[in-house]
Amino acid sequence: MRLSNVLSTTAAVLHLIGKAQAKAVFAHYMVGTVDKDHAQQDIDNAISVGLDGFALNIGDPTESYVGATLEYLYDYASGTGFKLFVSMDVSESGAACNAGRSCCNGPNDYSSIFSQFLSNEASYLGPNGLPMISTYSSGGVEPDAWHSWKVSLDFQMYFVPMFDDTDGYYDSTSGWWSTWGNLVDGVFSWEAAWPTVADGSSTDVGSLSPDMPVINSASASQKSYMIALSTLQYKDAVRHARNRDCELLLTDTKQYGTNLYRPGGLNLPIRMNNILGIASQLDFVEIITWNDGPESHYIGNVWSESSDSSVMYSSPQAAFPHAAWQPLVTSFIEAYKAGGTMAPPSGATAVGSMWYKTILQDASCSGATPPSGWSTGTDSLTWAIVLPSGSSGMKACLTSNGSVISTVSVNPGLNFGSPTGVQAGAQMLQLLDSAGNVVMTATGGSWSECGRWQRKLQQLN
Repeated sequence: MRLSNVLSTTAAVLHLIGKAQAKAVFAHYMVGTVDKDHAQQDIDNAISVGLDGFALNIGDPTESYVGATLEYLYDYASGTGFKLFVSMDVSESGAACNAGRSCCNGPNDYSSIFSQFLSNEASYLGPNGLPMISTYSSGGVEPDAWHSWKVSLDFQMYFVPMFDDTDGYYDSTSGWWSTWGNLVDGVFSWEAAWPTVADGSSTDVGSLSPDMPVINSASASQKSYMIALSTLQYKDAVRHARNRDCELLLTDTKQYGTNLYRPGGLNLPIRMNNILGIASQLDFVEIITWNDGPESHYIGNVWSESSDSSVMYSSPQAAFPHAAWQPLVTSFIEAYKAGGTMAPPSGATAVGSMWYKTILQDASCSGATPPSGWSTGTDSLTWAIVLPSGSSGMKACLTSNGSVISTVSVNPGLNFGSPTGVQAGAQMLQLLDSAGNVVMTATGGSWSECGRWQRKLQQLN
């Protein structure tokens, strides 16, 4: 038998073993200024949620806070079983270069980070036994340059980049794979996490249709696939331009760049269901995000000290905490790894939450610019509840400002809905048993004053 055939067979076996052993779930973590205690709390909280690790988004690697934050995270994660890997945000580093910073060499600007942390005990190892590395975008860096960068690290990596900004990616053309395929060990799709916005309309909330051509081609090419899971996306932020009280400081030259609302209040639960339906075809899940405040899809902590770094938050976490999504995420992770259906973690009676935007569609805000896609928004009270097997006769009752807007039966597994008719005032989700008794409740408030299109969450308790 020829040696090349032996190697090919070995590679195929390793790939199959990797698919069987992977099933890891990560959260995208924006690296910014963070206190040591807060970095440690982030890891503790993520472990409690059931996450396997963080994908550490690093924009400009020359920023002064990067080294300290990475040391806090890697030092604390070592010995916990919680893992980390670098996601090079070469789009952000390129923007920083254009703004006069010294990070103008694409992935090569991260070499000192890899020298210090790649072999760390807390580094996540891919199916080939080497440290995982990812990216946010290709940054316009050409394939030859990416190859040279891999050479500089002696190919000692498991490379799963997000290159969905490159031509032909989502069509998964043969041209794309012939150009990029030999560079990657797997691929990660970012934009597929949300519905698109085109001409004021939304399409396919929670759909996996953008993912499937890439998943199929990745499998045929013996490459892994990391699928994205996220809530809705709303962003209206200015980079380096808000203080800790969210007061605008003024920096037209460093704008975050987008005032956008991507519709899909039900994006999270629908995509959860769809991902679980094809779990056997997937290797990794990356939750977008743990702490990206400007894009409103954070499920973790948003720390005030980060407001003077490149992680610029559009609102204080105290006003808009998103931890109510975490029990749903825990249930999803357990189901994904077990190849089953969602159930309440730790034998709980139920878990769930409700969420809604805090400004009504007909609000008139003088001097304010609504986000692109705002007309696709609805005055809805979105909710999700997970029930254990054997549950029967239970109902979810949704109340807005004292008026019941929906009552529906709920069954074992994941249930969700998004009834319209929300009014300014108190909002409530109740889980009722078969006799109509209240088992659990989530309550909160909504208002129609002018402000940000933030998303308010309340957990079922």
